[in-house]
Amino acid sequence: MLLQSWRFVKYSGVKYGAIAGIIATWSISTTIAASEVELGLPMSTFYSVMGMSFGYEDFVAAAYLGFGLHLVTGTALGAVIGLASVKWIRIMINPYKAVMAGIVAGIAVWLVLFLPVTVLLVQPSIQHIVSLLPEDTQGILSGNSQFIAGIVSSAIVFHMVWGAIFGYISSSLMRIMAFRTSHAVGGMQK
Repeated sequence: MLLQSWRFVKYSGVKYGAIAGIIATWSISTTIAASEVELGLPMSTFYSVMGMSFGYEDFVAAAYLGFGLHLVTGTALGAVIGLASVKWIRIMINPYKAVMAGIVAGIAVWLVLFLPVTVLLVQPSIQHIVSLLPEDTQGILSGNSQFIAGIVSSAIVFHMVWGAIFGYISSSLMRIMAFRTSHAVGGMQK
C-alpha cells in the first residue's frame, strides 16, 4: 500500500507541476507581449526569433512555432520540477516557501536552458534573423548592439516571476491534494 501511495504522490507532483508550468508560462507570455509593445516591437517578435532560430523564415509561422515550443517547454519543465518537488513536500505545501523554491527553480531554468539556447542558437544567427523580420523591427534590432545582452539580463526577471507563479500554483494544488487525502483517510477511519 505504501508503494502505491508513493506512486500517487509522484504522479500528482508531475501532474500539478505540469499544470503550474503551463499556467506560469502562459502568464509570462502575456508579460513578454507587453514588454514587446513597450519596446516598440511588433507583438510576438520574441517568439518569431525563437522560431527563426529553428529555421522558419516566415514571421507568423515562426511566431506560432516559438510560442508552441515555449508552452511545451514550460509544461515539461513544470512536470520535471513538480516531480523533484515531491521530495520537499513540506516546503511545497507552504505557499511562501514554495514561491521562494519556485524563484530558485526559475533562476536554474534561466541558467541551464535559456542562456545556452540564447548563446548557442539565437546569438550566432541573429543577423540572419534580423534580416527576416519586418522592416520596422529590423531598424530597432539592428541599431541596438546590446539587444541580446538586454534580453538575457531581463529574462532572468521573467524566469524569476515564472518561478514565483509556478511555486504558488503548485503549492496550492499540493495543499488541495493533501487536504483531500487527509479527509479521505479520516473518513475511512470512522
